[in-house]
Amino acid sequence: MSVHPDRKKEFEGASDPITLSVIYNRLLTINEEMGITMINTSISPIFAEVHDFSCAICDWDNRIVAQIDGVPSHTASVMEAVKAISREFGEDIHPGDVFVLNDPYLGGTHLPDVTIMKPVFYDGELQFVAINRAHHGDVGGMEPGSYAPGATELFHEGIRIPPLRIYREEQPIMDVLNMIRINTRMPDALWVDIKAQVASCRVAERRILELLEKYGVEKTRRRIEEIHQYAERRMRLEIARLNDGVYQGESFLDSDGFSDDPIRIKVGITIKGDEAFVDFTGSDDQVTGFVNSPLANTATCVYVAFLTTVTTPDIPHNEGVYRPIHIEAPEGCVVNPRFPAPVASCTLDTACAILEACWIALSKVLPERVPAGWNRWNGPTITGIDPRNENFYVMFGFNGFGGAGGMPGMDGRHYIGDGIDLGGLIAPNIETNEMDYPHLTEFNEFITDSCGAGKFRGGCGAKYRIRLYDENPTLVMFGDGKVHPPYGLFGGKPGSCNLAYINEGREGQRELKAKELVQLAKYDTYTSYPSGGGGWGDPLERDPEAVRLDARNQIISVGSAREMYGVVLEGEKLEVNVRKTAELRGAARSAKTSAKKGSRNG
Repeated sequence: MSVHPDRKKEFEGASDPITLSVIYNRLLTINEEMGITMINTSISPIFAEVHDFSCAICDWDNRIVAQIDGVPSHTASVMEAVKAISREFGEDIHPGDVFVLNDPYLGGTHLPDVTIMKPVFYDGELQFVAINRAHHGDVGGMEPGSYAPGATELFHEGIRIPPLRIYREEQPIMDVLNMIRINTRMPDALWVDIKAQVASCRVAERRILELLEKYGVEKTRRRIEEIHQYAERRMRLEIARLNDGVYQGESFLDSDGFSDDPIRIKVGITIKGDEAFVDFTGSDDQVTGFVNSPLANTATCVYVAFLTTVTTPDIPHNEGVYRPIHIEAPEGCVVNPRFPAPVASCTLDTACAILEACWIALSKVLPERVPAGWNRWNGPTITGIDPRNENFYVMFGFNGFGGAGGMPGMDGRHYIGDGIDLGGLIAPNIETNEMDYPHLTEFNEFITDSCGAGKFRGGCGAKYRIRLYDENPTLVMFGDGKVHPPYGLFGGKPGSCNLAYINEGREGQRELKAKELVQLAKYDTYTSYPSGGGGWGDPLERDPEAVRLDARNQIISVGSAREMYGVVLEGEKLEVNVRKTAELRGAARSAKTSAKKGSRNG
């Protein structure tokens, strides 16, 4: 059987591509097993159901070599946490040790993301580091859940954990761990979930030792070096295919919660040969509120932008793939703030905006690969005392997901979550969620006409309402996108804006700000209308039959089919009137042409 000449051969050019492929794919399988262990041993729904954690493996030189199980917002930044441990402890790292870190200014992202790292030794020498980064429900700070719209410095957001050893000779160092636990509102849950993270890393250690036993240290190390080289070569080849030049992009955050002024994120991506230079000069200065993004988080967003557009999904996600990408962010700006600026919302609001700015820039050189804008987070965190058991709880509103942006050949997916997580977070089961937290769900369904119109439309957001029966719940909103909707590309229309209410349709109805704290009462309701994704391409070029199916499925209204897409639908079955559709689209195109001529003449 002949092989297509353009078909890529995995690890082509390596001295031993078969062994290289086996070792690399074995590491990915270890990643997946780590994730399964975390799901099965953690107790918090944010891990067991939502999957808000990531598993990774670094090599002996602190380079990430495998990461497929987790959320993209953790890509690459976990490597910076391992480097921080290496700097702090040097040669004082031994078999049986486990380390922890959450400091955003030392390789973390925000304080709730607690990173557990376990060095893996073989024949007395450090070979790999197993890593589990997970978003815990509470790490202290001025507000339950550790999102504080009123925070003006990092110390308001929770306990700051520098590089620390928490296990020695496989045994927990309880005085250190108790110091961490006592600074949180859910010390027992934190401890159980940290043990789940450790268990995840122990699974990786066991499987890595089996790998080393089979292939030996020398052969394994050679193959790891080749994996880095292969990924770097692949990225360089893809960048080299792009036209040299400087490509600009910018996006805006609605606000920081203290001022209503929009916050600008500007990026210039210079393509020069087989390298890319990403410069955030021109971005706004760091702000008072909690949307500042530490450099490790900013770098992760840049890498996600490149991994989702410049390359294909099969490229290894390791340190090698990042080498051709050089990032410059002026110190003191919103994407590289000075300590101790607050950062809690950086992994959602700001991460989405950074990714969008990079995507918009890359769309000018890679129009066929870049999607329209995805939704941004719409909050909230709800905390209080569960009347069924008198336990403190922290509930995250993961059921209020929005839609993805359209892209060439593909409509945006519905109900998939914010852009930077790219579907990595999972909406919890409604019934299970009601068992975990004191509320009842009134509805969770697609929002008609929330998606941006386009040749390939955006995905729908899903409206979501809950009624709380906690006596005195606290709600914290920490989203964005109420003012700036997901962008459309190449004639596509933007998606809807985020919207949320307390007691919608009842006495005391109030629209929520994107970032605020509200004290609620028993039986109050929270309603979320998350944004749909942006559209890609001219809506008048969309297949009329696809428009018809969207209308029948109530993704769009019959009115939108006519007004946005120029498609006339008639009768109970909403059949396309071909003649009227052609006339309406022809008139709409003529009006566009006239408007463009008028604009040029003006």
